[in-house]
Amino acid sequence: MPALIIPRLLSHLLACSIASSSLAQQPPVDLPGLTYDTPFFPGATYNPNVPTPDQVLGFPAGQKPATHAQIEAVIKAIATNNPRCKLVEYGKTHEGRTLFYIVIAAPRHIERLDAIKADLAKLADPRSVSAAEADRIADTIPAVAWMAYVIHGDEMSSSDAALAVAHHLAAGTDASVTSMLDDLIVIIDPLMNPDGRDRWLNIMQTNRTAQPQVDDQALMHAGIWPSGRMNHYLFDMNRDWIFATQPETRGRIKAIAEWNPHYLVEGHEMGSQDTFLFQPARDPHNPNADPHARTWADEFAKDQGAAFDQFGWRYYTGEWNEEWYPGYTGSWAGLRGIANNLYEQANIQVDAVRRPEGTLETYRESVHKQLVATMANLTTLQKNRKAIVKGMLEERRKNVSAEGPYAARCFAVVPGANASRWRQFVDLLQVQGFEAYTLDREFAADGKDRLGREFKGRRFPKGTLYIPTRQPLARLVAAMMEFDPRMSETFLADERRELLRFGNSKLYDITGWNIPMLFDMDASELAMGLPDGAERLAVPP
Repeated sequence: MPALIIPRLLSHLLACSIASSSLAQQPPVDLPGLTYDTPFFPGATYNPNVPTPDQVLGFPAGQKPATHAQIEAVIKAIATNNPRCKLVEYGKTHEGRTLFYIVIAAPRHIERLDAIKADLAKLADPRSVSAAEADRIADTIPAVAWMAYVIHGDEMSSSDAALAVAHHLAAGTDASVTSMLDDLIVIIDPLMNPDGRDRWLNIMQTNRTAQPQVDDQALMHAGIWPSGRMNHYLFDMNRDWIFATQPETRGRIKAIAEWNPHYLVEGHEMGSQDTFLFQPARDPHNPNADPHARTWADEFAKDQGAAFDQFGWRYYTGEWNEEWYPGYTGSWAGLRGIANNLYEQANIQVDAVRRPEGTLETYRESVHKQLVATMANLTTLQKNRKAIVKGMLEERRKNVSAEGPYAARCFAVVPGANASRWRQFVDLLQVQGFEAYTLDREFAADGKDRLGREFKGRRFPKGTLYIPTRQPLARLVAAMMEFDPRMSETFLADERRELLRFGNSKLYDITGWNIPMLFDMDASELAMGLPDGAERLAVPP
């Protein structure tokens, strides 16, 4: 290269570098539509002694995602010295972050939470109380709502909505709030996956730029592996409810069993170019699905849709989400008899996302939608409190009845040589709250093995574990233990058409999960109730 060209080339490169540096230092452009200032609770009045999320965070709630530490600080500030609130820690994550929920109710309910939980336990197991006493409790007891958010750490908006809802209920002075807290006990678990959320927030912050990023293909929105969906060890905790392998799951199962709630919400997000999905789910449903829990899905959907219509928000129901697999949050809850709802909000990270029609949807708007859905569902629960409480009681009565659909069915599991595996199997049954029994003698019975092969008079040795389906959690027991659940012929015909015409399945996710097979247990299904003389397996404290 001639010597004269080199200085000229260097000067051009220097000029380009200066221009590029100058461009990078320009202030962010204020994109039209980037500001969403619609108030969350217009006209609401509050007790000034209860700190607001904005005061604790240092920025408006929902403007950007809060960290686990910030969420914990807000909830603690709301609960401190508040007669409407009780803060409960239910576990720790692998990384040591606290798992907690806040109970919000009228002060008179907070003062007697232990007595209310004892009454709820009676309704959950009708064998423990007379029919007249159970009916009296159902007539008067507040319904319990379990509102759970962000089990997938990179689906963030519902946690920020939870902060605004918690403050509204804990500090609101309007008649609508005080009336709701007379009829309901609202339990808010604001962040089910703290490790995943904080990991995702770090990824987002690393890939932020000075300019707003509204293209959902930008790295700030798309992220990098391992994202924030999973927990520390990359387990998807929305598949773990029947396996209970993670401390987060085990803590939640114990907490929910302690309360026996009547309604449960799980807040999620989906693709950025989508809108908002909620229940009811479409086929296939698990054959053991609780009819009470399913019946209420349409009522909650109707009221939630009406609330969204007031804002002109788009939404849909009954599309791709199904409840065949019992290990999703909603399907697991439904098998316990809990009416439930799933929210799937379009995923919007910090700033906003440009939609196909050219409009921007901001993060704060996505938070607002989760908030409106939450309040709509709580209102529906309040409006139908007595019917929902009594409906759950009636299903539990059927589960334990000698004439019920689960009366003549029992699973027999023979201990194997692998003592560690056996202990883990028994531990899982006890974590789920299943009743299991043993006999101090051999027992002969007819039935079928885990491959469906029938047998007559098989002798089961002393120490065999017997798990009857006739118990309060009959439907969940059957769903986890049965060997070969069958989909309806109508659904199978639809599935075949979908496969032949489009090459797609209508099934969303997992289709096989049998627990005895998972542990490679010698398990059989007996067409009978619990053997005479069986003794209940002790549950560790």
